[in-house]
Amino acid sequence: MKRRNASTSGVDRRTLARGVRLRKELTGSAYVKGVDTDLDPALVPARELLTEFVWGKVWTRKGIDRRTRSFMNIGILMALNRPQELALNLRMAVKNGLSREEIGEAILHAIAYCGAPAGVNTIGVARQLFAELDREKPKTAHGSNTTQPKSWL
Repeated sequence: MKRRNASTSGVDRRTLARGVRLRKELTGSAYVKGVDTDLDPALVPARELLTEFVWGKVWTRKGIDRRTRSFMNIGILMALNRPQELALNLRMAVKNGLSREEIGEAILHAIAYCGAPAGVNTIGVARQLFAELDREKPKTAHGSNTTQPKSWL
């Protein structure tokens, strides 16, 4: 049987487009372009289904807000031992309004259920993110870091 098109995954194109927009908003266009560039045609249907479902259907639901979803993902990804996804989701949590203190509390809470090794790994991932955020802080005209409001992570 001849394949007509690698993107014939059966997704709803409107839901997929909504998912792509949200995914770009929360993870950044550069990230999305990086993971989607040169994707083998055999993998396109899987990427489309994931994007449609996770981003276009689940993340866009009205039931809970993005902050809560981000808070939940910290514990879920700790439990699953998925440091690459955890790093991405911690950055998304910042975009969704979680403070460093809230991220720390989410990690602390999940340690009680996931255990010390998961906590140690997650602290390392969060530490790296916080260092990156500190390096990204805007500079004043004289080159020193500006004093940021409390909301700046």
